[in-house]
Amino acid sequence: MIKKKIKYLVIFFSLLLLTACEGETFILYGESENWAVHFEVEKSADCQPTSGYIKFIGNHPIPEKIEYAISNSSGDVPIEENGTFTLPNGCTNATEDSKIEAVIKWDNQSETIPLTNKSK
Repeated sequence: MIKKKIKYLVIFFSLLLLTACEGETFILYGESENWAVHFEVEKSADCQPTSGYIKFIGNHPIPEKIEYAISNSSGDVPIEENGTFTLPNGCTNATEDSKIEAVIKWDNQSETIPLTNKSK
């Protein structure tokens, strides 16, 4: 009986330790008349890995491609049929208090979207 309790305690504390080692993330989000931007940053000692998406929310037809720039990521990319572009995984030096903007250009239009921390 005591061996079972010790076994369960070891498993519990192992899971607790593994969970504590997972990186925390913070989410930066912004929205404009035409676009929604979701930018996730994982807290890390070295490179802070990023992921996220850009989604067209406007009333006009979905553009075929966009140019975008967010933090250290930029590109000239096609938009999926559902109006979404999944950002490639990357690295940033952004912190939870960084002031980051997403710049999106399409069809001779441009919008700059401030991203705010939604994790606080």
